[in-house]
Amino acid sequence: MPDTTAVELRIEKLVAGGDGLAFLDGKAVFVPLALPGEIVLASIRSGKRDYAQAELVEILEPSRYRVEPPCPVYGECGGCNLQHLSYSRQVQEKVLIVAEAFARTGRVGPVEIAVVPSLPFAYRNRMQLHFTKDKRIGFMKRSSSDVIEVPSCMVALRPIQDWIEAREGTKRAYAELESYVLGKDRFLVFGYGGELWIEGQKGLVEVTVAGQSIRFHIRDFFQSNLYLLDYFVPDAVSGLSGGRAADLYCGVGLFGRFLASSFQNLVYVEQNPHALELAKANAIGKGHEFFCLPVEDWVRGDSAKKPFDLVLLDPPRTGLAAPVREWLIAAKAPTIVYLSCDPVTLARDAGELIRAGYRLQSLKAFDFYPQTSHVECNARFVLR
Repeated sequence: MPDTTAVELRIEKLVAGGDGLAFLDGKAVFVPLALPGEIVLASIRSGKRDYAQAELVEILEPSRYRVEPPCPVYGECGGCNLQHLSYSRQVQEKVLIVAEAFARTGRVGPVEIAVVPSLPFAYRNRMQLHFTKDKRIGFMKRSSSDVIEVPSCMVALRPIQDWIEAREGTKRAYAELESYVLGKDRFLVFGYGGELWIEGQKGLVEVTVAGQSIRFHIRDFFQSNLYLLDYFVPDAVSGLSGGRAADLYCGVGLFGRFLASSFQNLVYVEQNPHALELAKANAIGKGHEFFCLPVEDWVRGDSAKKPFDLVLLDPPRTGLAAPVREWLIAAKAPTIVYLSCDPVTLARDAGELIRAGYRLQSLKAFDFYPQTSHVECNARFVLR
């Protein structure tokens, strides 16, 4: 029976984060697992002055793009949140989310957005697995700090799926890893080329990206979809050359590896000392400078005062801190490549760059995480 306290809502669109957006008496209502165009019954769970959070109770009129989620724990597991939407439509909705971010947050638009899709399933090389209270393999539950046991994971690379399935319903994984995880309730796995790396057992990973060998530690941040990375990296560095370039938030030096052959001098900036050491190991050629600093500290130093032909940025989800935005605008590099995992903070920063004299030359959305609401972008700016 439907919840008698539920209200009928029409879902207007998807928003960043994947929830459906509706309005009730002029107030925005966010409904997880609902799709644009649907008429639903939803129960209001919490509210603020200008918005409310709701729980989907019943779908009265489904979207023509709604599909049956193939995962048996979908809706409970906190990993995926778009399996109920056909993959071709997922890609289109993510383009709309990026466009809206540029229009609303960046006050820029309309913008032309190219999109690059991925494999819809069995694409993910890197995952964090958890142990349930009874030491079985699981993931975090949706909107909870609890862990739900899983029989497998359809978005994981096939070797990761096989590893989970071989331990389904048992404490075997914990018995194998107890001496490595040292009391932790989670661990990382990375699959590549039929091989599996598990945190604690094997640390250093070596992969090939767009023809280049890159090494990183399993605990270091590295992109989780190598299939799409083979398209993303060449797109980010294509047509770039000059005297001096900056690779900011460089991580293990992935993009610097590809820029080094086209620039005389390359500056790497990364606050994680372990990642920066790997960036030095991954670097090719000479004339490099390495700085183990937060980027917002580096911009105040002497290295940042010299001119740059290119600045490449790959910041965290929070985007660029105000001192970095101010430095970018003052530095006036002819070209800026901005790689982003959050369209809202990208749009905010893009708006400032455009109003300071840059032109958005190209914007591409890469669907690194199908079945989820996440989208990554490559934005290229040129100085007018």
